[in-house]
Amino acid sequence: MKIKALFVAPYAAMENLIETCRSEEKDLDLQIRVGNLQEGVAIAKQAEAEGVDVIISRGGTAKLIGEAVDIPVVDVHVSGYDMLRVLTLANDFPRKKAIVGFPAITLGAKAIIDLLEIPIDIFTIHDEDETESLLRRLKEEGYQLIMGDVVTFETASRLGLVGILIQSGREAIFDAFQEAKTVSRWMMKNRQEIDRLKAVLHVTAGDVMVLAENGQVAYEQWKHFDSRPVPNFGVDPHAFRETAAREISHASDAEGRPLKIVKTRVKVEEGAYLVCEFSRVHMDSPAEAYLQVKTGTPPLIIHQSEAMDSCLSMIDRCLSAARFVLIGPKGAGKESIARYIHDRKFRGEGLFASVQAADMLALGPDEVDAEIKTLYIHALDMMDSGLKAELWRRMEAFQGRGITLILSMIEEQHLWGAYEDGIVRIHIPALAERKEDIRELVTSFLLYFNQTEGTSAIKMTEKGLALLMDYSWPGNVSELRALLQEAVLLEKGYVIEHALIEQLLQRKGTANGVSGGDLLNGTLEQIEKAIIEKVLEQEGFNQTKAAKRLNINRSTLWRKLKE
Repeated sequence: MKIKALFVAPYAAMENLIETCRSEEKDLDLQIRVGNLQEGVAIAKQAEAEGVDVIISRGGTAKLIGEAVDIPVVDVHVSGYDMLRVLTLANDFPRKKAIVGFPAITLGAKAIIDLLEIPIDIFTIHDEDETESLLRRLKEEGYQLIMGDVVTFETASRLGLVGILIQSGREAIFDAFQEAKTVSRWMMKNRQEIDRLKAVLHVTAGDVMVLAENGQVAYEQWKHFDSRPVPNFGVDPHAFRETAAREISHASDAEGRPLKIVKTRVKVEEGAYLVCEFSRVHMDSPAEAYLQVKTGTPPLIIHQSEAMDSCLSMIDRCLSAARFVLIGPKGAGKESIARYIHDRKFRGEGLFASVQAADMLALGPDEVDAEIKTLYIHALDMMDSGLKAELWRRMEAFQGRGITLILSMIEEQHLWGAYEDGIVRIHIPALAERKEDIRELVTSFLLYFNQTEGTSAIKMTEKGLALLMDYSWPGNVSELRALLQEAVLLEKGYVIEHALIEQLLQRKGTANGVSGGDLLNGTLEQIEKAIIEKVLEQEGFNQTKAAKRLNINRSTLWRKLKE
């Protein structure tokens, strides 16, 4: 079968020569069109859409076409024969003469001129926009004969100089034909190999995405998903190089459900591909109903203060432990600390899941996905004390599966006898005990809201920060986050002024003394907002819990606070 090829000739005189050479070529089904630079690009794009296998062109036109299409492009090089012909033609010209062109032309010309000691000057350009200004200068310096490619020839003629077009001869045309056949056959062989691999993947693999070294998707197939489960999933070239031969990571789909991603590096000759296999994290009911699997980057733990720095140092010394108890007030960030433990202990491998203590009694170790490495058990303080012995037995069963257990408590409890000797107890400081962290926490939260919600404020005045430092923060970090969220919604500029912080803190003082009946004073919108703020406070400023209690979703809660 013949190879479908297109020859885009940048100048009309080349067409006749190509036509003559075509009559001697048996393996190419060759079309010939004339078009220089962007005109040639348009011709090439149309040919690509029509199924051409390879395109041949010359010089700047070939370069532009190569940047615009995804099929092979062969550049007709200026051969030594071509250069000798034009130099011989110009040698007897008595006035100053020069060759002007891109390096592909001038490098070969210099070698011949130096060898034969021909009195011709050479000027190299790197952009066609340089051509006219250079030729005007050469004209002022007394040059009268200019040799070059199509752009140089046409510009010289327009400026009143004698122009000689360096044309390609039969040798260069036949060399291009041969290169086009070689490249096309190589591409066809690769396509066939890829088609075979796709067929194998389709049968043996499930949900797969194959990434090239530049991060582009080389192939993907989805059997259990309607479309790509993580729309923006990708790997930049640096991360590609840093990826191990095989590693496991996790992400969430558009609906927040956890996914497992197994990445395998596959070497192919001198290159490599990353094969990413996607699967859902499956749990039997009731595990799916009770467990909340958390994926993504673990939260940043600010630890400028001695209290928080000591807390993290204690954790880092005890990572080999399999059981932890986090003791600290509501809103202090115990879940964030639990995720920190998981991330440090497992280095990004395995999943982190949270569960309420009472729901833990309904779970069996075999119902939980094997990828779950850490269980964070919270709301222990709300659990009936008579059920805690059963909880302990259930936890032992999970530990037998190699799962790290992290319990959350508001206050120290002494209810587990021997169990207490086998766990690491970590005391999480209240925000009032780590006020040195407030400045960095403010910066972190402002950045988060700016990036995720598109809010304007990116800074707070020193007076505003001083007000935050003086406040007692009974709701701890969660309360600070909630206050800053309200501040960025109200502030339309880039800087949060102290007056706004003062207003929000004063309202907190008033709200703390408000009774249930007082909540009903004001307009409907004011009553609604007061109720939302009260529920947020009661839920430790946890927006997810507050939204659930109010029977609205988080985006609605966010909008109500913004109004």
